[in-house]
Amino acid sequence: MPRLPETIETALHPAPLATNFDVLVVGGGGAGLAAAVSAAQLGARVTLVERAAQLGGTTAKAVGSISAANSNAQRRAGITDSLESNRDDMKKFIASTLDRDIPELREMLVQEAGPTVDWLESIGVAFIGPFLEPPHTVPRLHNAFPTSRAYIDHLHRKAVKLGVSIMTGTRLIGLRPSANGWMTELEGRGEAFELNAPTIILAAGDMSGNDALRRKWLPEAAVLALPINRQNTGDAQRLGAANGAAIRNMDLIYGPQLRFPAATGFQLITLLPSWPWFQKLAAFCFNVAPMWLMRPFVRPMMITNLSPSSVLFAEGAILINRDGRRFCDETVSVQPLSSQPDACGYIVLSRAVAQKFGSKGNYLSTIPGLTYAYLDDYRKGRPDLFHEATDAAALASKLGMDPACLSASAQDAWGPDPGRLIALGPVYSMLTVTEGGLAIDTSCRVLDDAGAPIPGLYAAGGSGGGLPLNGHGHHIAWAMASGRIAGATAARTAINTGNGRTKNQ
Repeated sequence: MPRLPETIETALHPAPLATNFDVLVVGGGGAGLAAAVSAAQLGARVTLVERAAQLGGTTAKAVGSISAANSNAQRRAGITDSLESNRDDMKKFIASTLDRDIPELREMLVQEAGPTVDWLESIGVAFIGPFLEPPHTVPRLHNAFPTSRAYIDHLHRKAVKLGVSIMTGTRLIGLRPSANGWMTELEGRGEAFELNAPTIILAAGDMSGNDALRRKWLPEAAVLALPINRQNTGDAQRLGAANGAAIRNMDLIYGPQLRFPAATGFQLITLLPSWPWFQKLAAFCFNVAPMWLMRPFVRPMMITNLSPSSVLFAEGAILINRDGRRFCDETVSVQPLSSQPDACGYIVLSRAVAQKFGSKGNYLSTIPGLTYAYLDDYRKGRPDLFHEATDAAALASKLGMDPACLSASAQDAWGPDPGRLIALGPVYSMLTVTEGGLAIDTSCRVLDDAGAPIPGLYAAGGSGGGLPLNGHGHHIAWAMASGRIAGATAARTAINTGNGRTKNQ
């Protein structure tokens, strides 16, 4: 296989990809960028590769919350918290999988989430909150402002400032030990090449975008659901395991969930500049301003990231497929949507049900801890998703469905005269993340089946740990905290021992 061609260049920077480095980070999402910045801050020479055309990963597709205790943001808000309380509350989210917990990694997350929020603030990320989200008993939800892209923008800016070499459109396809660390086989810009990495951090995400791995490990509903990030093909788990790494909790998942397609076109929140000083000032204003003033900015986020409250279906809404057929008992589970054509359907409300979700009362979706979206928000903000008609036949005509099929579904749910009907959709069954990853210790060193560290190999984010992380704010907290720790540990190892350099070189 040929060596790296000198002409290959990153889409983000004009200089060719650096080949003389201490740490190679695989993955340009939140965990990978956190690892790259953390390593570079300690003086390591860092190269980062990302298989997608742009940086961001799953982090950029999230709402943007981090759940953390004992942060500076909590102290500024006068919130008294403790690690003990956070530890106890966090376990409530994984009550059904508590036997699959990894106590040492749980403790690492409890200890490091707060300092990681402070670290992110130090590089420019502004937060609103913290907000309360039960079963947490203390406000711990820190929301990146204005969106989750803030993590990527500020980490990227800091990485460039620290001299990190970044190359997008480049995938890790092979990994094997070498005399000087690890030999990586990479594919980018239509060419394959090799690059020797003294130390490597695998932060390439989970396996939710890999059809074969989903079929091997996951239940049918998750196999058929649409992955939120198709770029997450389990490269780290697959290549790590091929080199003797142990894997943990590959069958655990978060989802499938119902999600609307992302909004397109103009959004007011996109007008906000990315200058750190401006975002910090805007976040401060957001924290003290009345919500009615802020709603035009946050409405697009609320009505895109829909994981419907169980109240929606408990109050009588139904879920139908693209033909208009009701196919499940929604009060039990909406996961059967993944087995319908294109994993696609519509949420339908009768006139009586719709009245319960107007401008007050029950909400349809929420930014956790921040504010709520009601039916009127969808009517005004997402006309592409809001469909209303006088009866089932007229609604079926609008949606291209079989009138008889939709009429039968409506009659089954609400009787012969349900009145005007409202459909929200299309809505898709989407696999948010898979939890399984390479076994790591609290320094993010990858472990073999005997529990021994594999020299020079680290993992972070969805690629490492296998920690059950149900609930809002825990996945990004893990991505950022594990990335920060992996970068620092790998940098110290590479500089002081693995690469024969000293801190002054």
